Amino acid sequence: MKTLTPFLLLLTLLSCKNSKDFKSDFEKHKFDPTVINNLPLYDTLRQIILNNYDSFNLSNTNISFTYIYNFDTSTQISGHSNSDIPEIIYPNTVQLFKGIGKENIFGFTISKDSTFEILVRNTHLTKYFLDVRERLYWYPAPGKIVKTEFPTKDTLITDKWQYQIYYDKRAEF
Repeated sequence: MKTLTPFLLLLTLLSCKNSKDFKSDFEKHKFDPTVINNLPLYDTLRQIILNNYDSFNLSNTNISFTYIYNFDTSTQISGHSNSDIPEIIYPNTVQLFKGIGKENIFGFTISKDSTFEILVRNTHLTKYFLDVRERLYWYPAPGKIVKTEFPTKDTLITDKWQYQIYYDKRAEF
């Protein structure tokens, strides 16, 4: 136990140092005005998905459905296909993804409670071995929106739309 305690203390100090190292990058990271200006397009996508919610067949075991769109059809994304969504909404969904652009959307998640998450982008920070994840969240009830804390920041765009940026440590394999 005596050997383990100094090791745990050292590990704690190292992890604190890492968070301090990237905190200045975190503070400088701004919300992208293009993402905010595209809100009408994101909201149109949300409406299409929610209006066809029943076609996603979310069962008791599936609490959410995530769709990843592949802009580069010459390659495949493991476990995902562009046609993974209901056929009835496929053409409109693809049109919206292309209109928003690959630098501002790569997917979405719909939850059983109708919470809608836009997967805007992930950016890897090699220096810190972190991913910066940008997301838009639409909540069916405004009371569900909570203020975030470091290493997540957020801004309210409307009473139901929240833009979040969070720093996520990559898992080491």
